[in-house]
Amino acid sequence: MRKYFNYHVKKTFSVKNLVTIESLVFSSDFSYPEEVHDFYEFAYVDSGAICCNTKAEKHLLSQGDFFLILPQEPHFYTAVNAQAASVFVACFQCKSEFSEFIRGKNQLDKELKKIVADLLAESKAAFQFPFNKKLVLLEKPRFGAQQIIENKIEELLVKLVRGKIDKTDDIRFVMNSVEFENNLAGDILAMLKENVYDRIDLDYIAKKTFYSKTYINNIFKKNIGQSIMQYYTLLKMEEAKRLLKQGATVSAISDKLHFDSPNYFTKAFKKHTGTTPSQYKRKILE
Repeated sequence: MRKYFNYHVKKTFSVKNLVTIESLVFSSDFSYPEEVHDFYEFAYVDSGAICCNTKAEKHLLSQGDFFLILPQEPHFYTAVNAQAASVFVACFQCKSEFSEFIRGKNQLDKELKKIVADLLAESKAAFQFPFNKKLVLLEKPRFGAQQIIENKIEELLVKLVRGKIDKTDDIRFVMNSVEFENNLAGDILAMLKENVYDRIDLDYIAKKTFYSKTYINNIFKKNIGQSIMQYYTLLKMEEAKRLLKQGATVSAISDKLHFDSPNYFTKAFKKHTGTTPSQYKRKILE
């Protein structure tokens, strides 16, 4: 019997969850208030001109210009020289190591403009138009339209990066490499350390990284030597030791580190250290 093997496709851009899609006609005196959000946003100018103002500078965008805004980047839009403008805006959650390469202003060629046109058409086939920020699904959306929207955004971003590669030799891609896995494991490790005083699980981490629970756990264990949750518990135990040395009570530590109860914390501590919190505290005070 022939043997088959699975191949894990590593995506350069993984779009998950549409936040909003807008097709806007800006008046000659419009001004959009500054905002900051935890998702990606792009603006494509179909006609006229607008100014996208970021913390760093002002960016004049005219017909055919595409502007990518990364998460947590302050920005707002204003009119330019009393011109009206037609603008297509999309906001979405995305995971990528390469968004910095196309951050900011990009001029779209004919092929990329066609992708934007297809993206708008699929959006109208899936959601009520005009979109008006909050997406409302049509009673009878076109089959697969929502998936195609995400695919079109990924295709657009990938091909923008390809254009950068064609123009420079400075970009070195590390997908499918040890470096990529190290970066992913490092991101997860940082997430665990940032949430020692909270409680997160594999579902949360998978959602944040846009990879499956099995995949992230395998990569983490391969690079760190333990499963994600094993290492997370270890971090909490090390923090518990530090707090015990400072004189904190079992009840206070259990509460700070988000254990279900002091009794559950005591059992977990003994399992990982071989001694109860009280015994550990007495030992370090001897």
